[in-house]
Parts: sequence; C-alpha cells; structure tokens
Amino acid sequence: FVIGGSIALIYRGVSYVVETFGDAHYEILEKLIEDNNLAGAFFANTAIMLSLVLTAVSLVIWEPASGGSGIPDVIGFLNGVAAERLMDWTTFLAKLIGVTCAVSSGLFVGPEGPTIHIGALLGAFILRGIVAVCKKFNIFLSLQRLRNDKDERDFVANGAAGGIAAAFHAPIGGVIFAIEEAISFFNAKLIARTYLTCATAYYILYFLETHSYQFDTNLFTEFQLDLSCRISYYAEDVFWFACLGALGGLLGGFFNFIVIKLTTWRLKYVNPLGWRRILEAVVITLLTSTFVVFVPYNYPCTGAHQLVSHVNQLTNISQPSYDPSEDTCINNVLWSTVRSYPEVFGRNATIKEGIRKPISEFLGDKMLLRRARCPPGQYNEMASLLYVSGHQAVANLFKQGTYYFLSPWTILGFLCIYFTMSAATSGISIASGLVVPTLTIGGCLGRIFSIALNRAVKDHIGEHGADPGTWAMIGAAAFWSGSGRITVTIAVIMLEITGKFRFLPAIMVAVVVAKWVGDWIGHSLYHALLHVKHIPYLPDPHKSMTTMARDAMVSDVVTLKEDDSAAEVEAAMETTHNGFPVLRTDDTGRTYMVGLITRSYLERAVRENIHQALIPVKDYMDCTPYTVLPEYPVFNAFTLFKNLGLRHLCVVDDLFQLRGILTRKDLERAAHDHEHKRKLEKLKRKGRPGDDDDRIKIDINSVKLKDPIGTRSTTESLSAPLLENETTKT
Repeated sequence: FVIGGSIALIYRGVSYVVETFGDAHYEILEKLIEDNNLAGAFFANTAIMLSLVLTAVSLVIWEPASGGSGIPDVIGFLNGVAAERLMDWTTFLAKLIGVTCAVSSGLFVGPEGPTIHIGALLGAFILRGIVAVCKKFNIFLSLQRLRNDKDERDFVANGAAGGIAAAFHAPIGGVIFAIEEAISFFNAKLIARTYLTCATAYYILYFLETHSYQFDTNLFTEFQLDLSCRISYYAEDVFWFACLGALGGLLGGFFNFIVIKLTTWRLKYVNPLGWRRILEAVVITLLTSTFVVFVPYNYPCTGAHQLVSHVNQLTNISQPSYDPSEDTCINNVLWSTVRSYPEVFGRNATIKEGIRKPISEFLGDKMLLRRARCPPGQYNEMASLLYVSGHQAVANLFKQGTYYFLSPWTILGFLCIYFTMSAATSGISIASGLVVPTLTIGGCLGRIFSIALNRAVKDHIGEHGADPGTWAMIGAAAFWSGSGRITVTIAVIMLEITGKFRFLPAIMVAVVVAKWVGDWIGHSLYHALLHVKHIPYLPDPHKSMTTMARDAMVSDVVTLKEDDSAAEVEAAMETTHNGFPVLRTDDTGRTYMVGLITRSYLERAVRENIHQALIPVKDYMDCTPYTVLPEYPVFNAFTLFKNLGLRHLCVVDDLFQLRGILTRKDLERAAHDHEHKRKLEKLKRKGRPGDDDDRIKIDINSVKLKDPIGTRSTTESLSAPLLENETTKT
C-alpha cells in the first residue's frame, strides 16, 4: 500500500507540473505565431527549452545514475547486478527533477521509463525505512531481517511494477511487465504483492486526477478511445493486421539500430567530458525548436469540414430522414471536438449541412486542435501534432472517427521529423523515456497504413473503411513490440490505456508478428542497452552446452578467516571484488569453507569494530551460501543465477574445500565461448576452413563490465583481469 500510494502521489505531482509548464509553453508559442512574430516565437521557445534541458543535463552530470530511462539498470538490478549508485537518494532527487524538466521542455521524450526507475527507488527506500524504524525501536524482529538482497529485489520489483501502473493507468500491465521483462525469479506471493501495489497506485491516482470518490462506467485510461463507436473489422483484416505488424517490426528494429549506434558513440566520444554532454543537449534542443516552430508555420491550413468529410461514407446522410445528432459516434467523436475549441470553429457553428444542433451543446473531449496562424474555421494539422505534449499527440493520433483529420502527407512529414529527433534525443544526458515516442511513431505508422488500405483496397470493394484512429492504436502496439519485444505486456497495456478490448485479436496478431520480425533483425532495445551499458545480463545458454563448473570457475580467490586481522580485511576491501568466501582451518590443518561475506557487510563489520585488532567476520557472513561441486553443469548454473538472483556461486569438493567461484561474468564468458565453438563447427560442416573465423569471432576481450556497486573506478575485460578473484561486484 505504501509503495503504491507513494508512486501515485509522485507521478501525479510530476504530471501536474508537466501539464502546467507545457500548456503555458505552447500557449506562448501559439500566441507569437498568430501575431506573425516568427523570430520571437523561435527565441522564446528556444529559451524555454534550453533552460529546462540544461537543468536536466546538470542533474545527470551531478548524478550519472539518474540519466536515461533507468529501465535497463532496473532490469539488471532485479537480476542480481547492482549498478553504481542506482538506489541512492541523490539518484532519486536527480531523476525526479530531471524527468520533470526534460518532459516539460518539449523534447521528444516521455516520463514513463523514469517513472519505473522512480518506483523502484521508492520500493528500496521504503524497505530501508521499515528496517531502520524496527531496529531503532527494537520491534518486529522478523521485519528487522528484511534487509537482504532477496527482500530488496522484491520491494524494487513491486516499485517498478507500480511505476508502470501509474504511468499508463494499467495495473495489470504493471504486473505482466514485472513478470515478462523485469524479474527472472518470481512466485505466487510476489505476484500477489505486486498486483496489490499496482492496484493501490491505480486507485489513488484515479482519486487524485478525477477528484471523485465514486467510480463510474467510464474507464480511467490514458488514451481512452470512444466506446460508443462500434467500429468493426472483417476476417480478411487479420492479414492486414499481420502486414502492419511486420512493418512495425521492421521500423522498430531499425529504430533500435539507430539508438544503439548513437548510444555507443556517445559513451565513447561524448559522455567522458561534461562540456560535450552540454553541447550535445544544446544542439538537440536547437534542432527540435527549429522543427517545432518553422515547420507548422509554413504548413497550409485545413478547413473544419475536413473532420466530417467522411460522414457520407459512414452513414446515409443524404436521406432527409437521417439526423446525425442521433448517431452516438459522430456526436461524441466529431462534434465534441469542435465544441471544445470554438476559437477554431466558431461557438455555435454547425459543421455540415444536415447537422442542426449547435456544437456548444455537446461535451468536451481529449482531442486538441491548434490554429497557429490559421483563421477561424480552420486548423493547422502539423501544429496539432507539434504544439502539444507527447501524450496529447498520441491521443490525437488514436482519435476514432476522424478519417481525414490528418492528411497522409502531414503524418508522413511528422513521422520523419519525430522518428529522427526521438532517436537522436534518446541517450542524451537527461532523465527521459522512449515509450511516448514509441507510441507516437507507431500511431503515425498505423494511421498512414489505414489510409493507404482504404484508398488501395477498401474503397474499391465497397467495404466499410478502416478507421485510422483504431489502426493507429494497433500500429503503436506493433512498433512498440518491434522495438521492445515484450508482447504480453504491450498487448495488455494497449488495452488498458485505450479501453478498447474488442480489438484484442487485432493487437495480438500485430504484436506477435512484429516481435518475430524484430527478433530476425536484432535484439530488443532494453537487452541491447544492457549490453551497451556493460551490465552482465545472462543470456539463455544453448542446450548443447556441456561445460562443467570446474571449466568456467576462477580458482584464484581472495578469502578471509572467521576472525581475521584488520590488515587482512582492509587488503581484501582494496580489491575490486564484492564477495569473499570465509574459511576455517580444523585441528588437522584441513581448510574448508564455512560462509561468504559481501563487501557491504564487510564494510559494516569494519565500521562496527573499527578499533579491534581482529574483525569478527563470522558474525556478519552468510553461513549458508549456495555451493556446487566442480562437476556441476554450467547450463544448470544459468538457471540458478536467474531464478535465485545469485551474484556468486562457490565451487567446493565433497569435503567442502573451496575450489573456485562462479560469477555472472564467468557464465557470460562461458556462453560466448560455447557460441563461438558452435559457429566454428557449423563452418567446418559446410566445408569452410576454420582459420577464416575472424568474421564470426566473438571478441570477449572487448566486452567491458561496469562496476555495479561503486567502489571500482575502472572497467575490466572478460579475459586476463578476470583470472583474479572472480568474486566481483556482479
């Protein structure tokens, strides 16, 4: 309850600030454009954007762990890899303020990814708070023992899922995301707790946003489609859904390719120096401001009649007895839009002959049209996509019943701009996410596809036209799946954020096909970023792997005694390792393993016994660490590490004498070596010389692993340096 409520309160606060700043920002911009003050609009927009972006960049330079979305880092943490300063208070503050500034600035980014990271941080903080309070007042002894890696991962998983539930208003989607993508170890109790967190965040957010304590029949969704529109599809449309899914997979894979290449380039040339980070952010901001200001200004105006020019195709409006005011879909979808913006259409104007009721009699809607410099009765199509927030742009694209609200050339031009700038913006030194850009790009793809389908096929065979708003929703799911590859999560979230459950079969087909095509192109975005960030996320080993633990382990291990001297403990802490086996020597001189102590507990032991000659290591160690025999299959070790979230696996003989240790880096190296051997054997079977394997060789030495805890200042490769004590901080 506490985690879910905290996430809801924080997300609502961030949303309120972003909406307030965004509305004021775009109102200033549109006012200057209406006055034909193009230079003033550009400088004002650039000044507002730069002030917010530079604030966000400064926060990331101050606390590097707050940069980006944080999703890959959270996934790594939930799978046993603790990134440097990932769960600190400074990271929380920098992330919270940074994402607020970044999204408010108008860059093509979203808040969803950072919200997941913020939720994970809240989960960790609440656990620490519970343990601290219980220890201070010496109450609830069972709760005092919660401060271990497993419990912390459980709380972080709950927080990350709650972040999804708050960001998308999708409680079920949050639970599915935690199971499908975030955690590799879960049970029924953890799932129940995660669902409770997500449901709490959802309901509290409902009260905060609606200011109502009474639930009605309307769904509380982020991009709610009009439920009164009974838009249907035909059996043959399943083929077109698959085609749209294939396009989403291709475009999503291409998007991932660009983002990964740019991220790799930044890590090498931009991120090492703070002034380069600032310069890059300034360049991206100037380009974005240029597109936002100048493109809509030079775009033609569109008459309001364009919104309902398709009514004749949907109804028998030519019949004198037909009254469009009785058509619920046209009423809610078309008329309310115009009523909401009388400065565009006129307060009491009717949009088409035959519609007699004045527009002012109908309720408002989520659609937002911008006039820019257009006269009354007209609107600017491009401004309606660029002079609004990312969420509002998605809502406009998802709008049902607006067949020709946006021309295909407008959508195509916007898609090119948004695709390019969102890919370029992803990875700069700000706290931001990619979910809103993903939905926007996919929405454009689906809307263009539906218009092309209508003109090329459906108009000629007399079928009911494909609704562009509905197909925009399906296209968004397809592109998201082509990029992220989290099929079940995407399908559930798309249903929850739109409230359109009758299109579940269509979304399922598009999402699955997009994933297949995307997998054919390359890795998912999150897993590719894990590799780029040097987070040792374990791959799935090939079933033919026969490597034993003795072949993959590291034998030269730094160890400690049960009661060791302060000098020996200090020497161990000066290494870059995170885990230290604890040994005992019996009367016969035989040395065997009795436990394992991690760096964090060793530091605590030193602090609490700072003036002691001997450090009682045995009082702080784990007396029951996981161990295996040297003959244990490495293939099974992958399962242990994933399901239990292990960081170390000690290898002992039948007398419990320490023989070595396995870490995630050792398993990753073993998987790479095995894959290399498989490719060589495949070449030999084809009759190709084995010496020509440089084209396919996996360069293990080039894989660098980032220190997960924070005391290591350098990266190390997977070859020679790892032959030291392999109890590294992974």
